[in-house]
Amino acid sequence: MEFADNRIVGLFVEPEGPLITGSVPFEWTPLVFSSLKTLCQEGTFRIYLLSDEPEGEVVRHLIRVLQEQGIIIEEAVPSVLAVPMLDRARSCIVGTQEAAQGVRRIAFTDWPTVLKLLGTASELPPRRARIERNTQETRIKMAIDLDGTGKSSIDSGLPFFDHMLQQVARHGKIDIQLRCEGDLEVDEHHTVEDIAIVFGQAVLQALGDKRGIGRYGFEILPMDECLAQVALDFSGRSWFAWDVSFSRDVIGTFPTELFSHFFKSFSDESRCNLHMQVNAGNAHHQAEALFKAFGRAVRRAVFRYPGNLELPSTKGVL
Repeated sequence: MEFADNRIVGLFVEPEGPLITGSVPFEWTPLVFSSLKTLCQEGTFRIYLLSDEPEGEVVRHLIRVLQEQGIIIEEAVPSVLAVPMLDRARSCIVGTQEAAQGVRRIAFTDWPTVLKLLGTASELPPRRARIERNTQETRIKMAIDLDGTGKSSIDSGLPFFDHMLQQVARHGKIDIQLRCEGDLEVDEHHTVEDIAIVFGQAVLQALGDKRGIGRYGFEILPMDECLAQVALDFSGRSWFAWDVSFSRDVIGTFPTELFSHFFKSFSDESRCNLHMQVNAGNAHHQAEALFKAFGRAVRRAVFRYPGNLELPSTKGVL
């Protein structure tokens, strides 16, 4: 499988002004923690500190405090040029330094203004969906939030399947609430298929007109001896490619043959291209690597980039 350019969208924050004011003992800038945490949760940017002394004591202290607040700092760098594979067109500097090599600069005034100028998802309409589906075989209620934090409450009646869906929520940063009452006394097939149908419909509904999204998502994810690869495109056209051979037929009590059916049904209902493969290995590792990679690929594809409301298609419709 071949994947597109995996460039980094960076937010480079100068310490003086955006983070702290005054000298030691310094004070933190108002709303800095909540604002940076919002940016971390949305996941559009990777956050870097921009400093002439990236190994200095003050910078190390700042990074430590920020991480204690749940804010992920990739590293401190002296220049944007120190970050390889940087997407300069979408990256930003917050502070006083001049823009470098095509990277946009936002002069810092206060964090609410910065968030507005960045066009964060918090300024955009929420992307949520709630679907209820009742048949003679299953009764399903599902709610999702594509701009969530990865919280989930899932009860399908199939413990291992619940565990896999929790991986999608956690790694896709999608909030998922799911309850299913299925005819498990018959077998697992109807439950798995109908949950996939509802999940695909919910994602399609939440995406709306798809303006501003990445559209394409891809992930290569290792789990011990297994390497999973997933690529997808919310193109409006369903297509499913599956290159997986599980090392055993059942994991716990769950039939591994149903995994391909789950993803195929999701592809049909969400109208996406979905390509999946994993090498041989422990069956639990194979399945978990696939679901984690799927979640992370979806997260890439549904990102809404700052200030971008364009439709990612030359056709004018997806």
